Amino acid sequence: MEEFLPSYDDPIVSILLLLGIIFVVSVTSYVYSIYKQEKDQKELLGFVKNFDSKECQLDVANMPYDESIKKPLVLLALAYSRSGDYNKSINIYLYLLKHTKDYSLLKELASAYFKAGFMQRALDIYLEILKKHPRDKEALYRLEYIYEILGKLDKADEVLEVIEAQDFSTEALKEHIKIAKVLKEPKDKRFESLAKMLNSSNFRATIIRELFKIDPKKAFSYYKKSDFEDLIDILFRLNKESINFDIVKNDNNLKALYFAKGYINSFNRSTIFALNLLNSAKLSGFNDATLQFRYICSECKSHFPLEFKRCPNCHRAHRLKVEVDIAEVKRGKYLY
Repeated sequence: MEEFLPSYDDPIVSILLLLGIIFVVSVTSYVYSIYKQEKDQKELLGFVKNFDSKECQLDVANMPYDESIKKPLVLLALAYSRSGDYNKSINIYLYLLKHTKDYSLLKELASAYFKAGFMQRALDIYLEILKKHPRDKEALYRLEYIYEILGKLDKADEVLEVIEAQDFSTEALKEHIKIAKVLKEPKDKRFESLAKMLNSSNFRATIIRELFKIDPKKAFSYYKKSDFEDLIDILFRLNKESINFDIVKNDNNLKALYFAKGYINSFNRSTIFALNLLNSAKLSGFNDATLQFRYICSECKSHFPLEFKRCPNCHRAHRLKVEVDIAEVKRGKYLY
């Protein structure tokens, strides 16, 4: 019998044993991958069910699913999102996630919730994404921004530490969060804290604007001529009692600005074209014009009617530029 069976030290035994191990490992790995996939799909389905809500209803409840409609529905959801109809976009993504269990759509769903203003829901989804993909740069940056919006600045700092550990630059955002923390301090303490940061900060324009909002009379002592274009909207809206005219008389831009406001009787030309036009109109006797302001992101060039610290479009911090124009003063016209 032994003549027909290979000896234990026969090379054939080793080969067969190796093949057997490979087969067992392969089968085990395959079975585990199927189990893991099914588990992930069940977890995803359970997770998505938490987001069912009446405010996001589109008539898809009874719509049968077929793989061929996945791409058109994704495109439709993107179109709804771009047109600002986020509720319909959200509902399509929820429908697709329930039927396809495609994790890649979670990021699109989170983005739709984020743009619609459902910050807590967006936060929950980004945390779920990071459980599976902890190095996802986009999810981390969005998570940091959401924590900031929700006022959880310490949490935002923690996320920045994670981003920095992946060799991404976070210096600007760290300074931004530092300023945001100071702005939550009591008013008297806030002014002093910001004033100490002013000369060492990369965001002087933001800080000097905040100083003028807190105490304009006191803030004039930190004013430099180079700040004028960054502050023109705030300076233009100051009442006469808040202005330090000792500083105004040595600054041509300020003299031009407050001549336009009617606070002083002499002026020089300014570096702002619209302000020079306004003063020329006043000198010719036309008094039905004023300055109006728009706010531009220097990064993405988007325009907004209100100022911002982070661009509402690209979310970059401290990219605010003030654009000045002339507007007609509407006298005696009221809206009821």
